[in-house]
Amino acid sequence: MGEPANEAVAVVSFTVPEGGAVKLVGPSGAGKSTPALLLARFHDVDAGSIRIGGVDVRQMTEPVLRSNVGLVLQQVQLPSLSLKENSVLGRFNASMDDIIAAAKAAHIHERIMALPRGYDSVIGDDALLSGGEAQRVSIARVILRNTPILIMDEATSAADPETETEIQSALSDLVVGRTVAIIAHRLQTIQHADNILVIDHGRIIQSGSHAQFANAPGAYADMWQAQQSDKGAQTGAAANALTAISKEDRS
Repeated sequence: MGEPANEAVAVVSFTVPEGGAVKLVGPSGAGKSTPALLLARFHDVDAGSIRIGGVDVRQMTEPVLRSNVGLVLQQVQLPSLSLKENSVLGRFNASMDDIIAAAKAAHIHERIMALPRGYDSVIGDDALLSGGEAQRVSIARVILRNTPILIMDEATSAADPETETEIQSALSDLVVGRTVAIIAHRLQTIQHADNILVIDHGRIIQSGSHAQFANAPGAYADMWQAQQSDKGAQTGAAANALTAISKEDRS
């Protein structure tokens, strides 16, 4: 996909079989999101090709590409439409029952129903959503579209740990039988993955499973250990804060 130093990725080549899955990981700015964005044609490659079923995506019409590829981005900006209209983008014939089922699967239905006009509430008007909530609306939209290919770019990055676990459970059902690419930063979400590509400086530097990488010297183990240390530090800080509050209550 290009060799110059300013390219986001350079000479990256991999195949995901139909119905298979790949997890792309790496440091911030490593280029791990770029292959997914190229597949969805947010950009086109300068060299090489991105293919779906042997067909170059540049030869596909936009409607055909959109009917095949569902995308959940890390940063989500919902258009100023109602929640119902936002949900059906890409599948305008969806029934209300389908919309609600998708929202429940993405764990956003209850939040929508708490809005002044429920699914008729308009983004930016009477529907003011957090980043995590907007992300869950976009996940519901992808669930509703039911595309054979799913790309999730840190799809639960804006969710709290409890919600992330719930969404991961819903997504685990969604991905069955589909071709999936997941770009992840929090490695705990892909601990059971057996097809992980570690990308750094626009190149694949490791390929294998979490079990292979976690305790072996390399970039993945470094990221894993750093995240486990951060998690331990946060847990310790929370415990110290609770202890301090308890002492204040007793004094």
